[in-house]
Amino acid sequence: MKQLDNSRFSALTKIIFLVSTTIITACSAEDSDRILEVDNSSNTNMAYPDWRGQWSRASGSLNWPSEGYEQAGPPPLTDEYMAIWQGYTALQEAGIPAGDPPSNCLPQGMPRIMKMTYPMEIIVTPEITYIYAEWNSQFRRIYTDGRSWPDYILPAFNGYSIGEWHDENGDGTFDMLAIETRAIKGPRSFDSRAVPLHANDETIVLEELRLIDDMTMQNTITTIDDALTGPWTVNQIYERELEDIIWAEYACAENNRHLKLGDEWYFINQDGTLEPTRIGQPGLIPAPENSN
Repeated sequence: MKQLDNSRFSALTKIIFLVSTTIITACSAEDSDRILEVDNSSNTNMAYPDWRGQWSRASGSLNWPSEGYEQAGPPPLTDEYMAIWQGYTALQEAGIPAGDPPSNCLPQGMPRIMKMTYPMEIIVTPEITYIYAEWNSQFRRIYTDGRSWPDYILPAFNGYSIGEWHDENGDGTFDMLAIETRAIKGPRSFDSRAVPLHANDETIVLEELRLIDDMTMQNTITTIDDALTGPWTVNQIYERELEDIIWAEYACAENNRHLKLGDEWYFINQDGTLEPTRIGQPGLIPAPENSN
């Protein structure tokens, strides 16, 4: 999103206001090109929050908005990308997992990884906060050491994240982590419904992570992307487990039964044969003949 490269937003709340007014205000030329104004140099006497444990997605839809599209309404896509989504939807209804890169074992990427279909762990250190996602054992590194954006960032599915801690209630302990993520590689979708992000991979994602109570966390996520008519904000809720935690090893390639050959998708049966996923699909490997 080249039009945003020289813009700055003071906080995610300002983005939410801009959504309601559909106005994005550019800052003066002497301002940096960072959305987050990060300066942790004066925060050395602050305490960091206790976010240990296992955090799981709260109950609700696996659609990007937790209430589901039936309640939240359709995603705010441009006409071009709405047509792409409708095409993916038609293919999915015909049995083809189109527009859903993780169905072929690609990482879900940002912001979808923060849906947390599987649990996560948050590891807080003064310079970096790590988010470990059980899905494919992925790590996000959120740099909170006051660094500026590098001149070059190697694109990655989870992007490059810079964060800023805030003490919202003034008690001397950080309680909200604001995050900006850039350099996110595609292909990506918001969810398994194949809601697309723009092919230019210039997405910017803003997050505000904070506790609602000791066992509940809210992530307010705003996605800025050229496939959208404006910034799209959703709230993802996670619930904490502190006892008898079990971490499962999730490897997508293990027992993955989706296979894409060219433009055709097949389902791999237990015996290794390929089952068509749509009516009229050409066969590839015939089922073994019955032996008597």
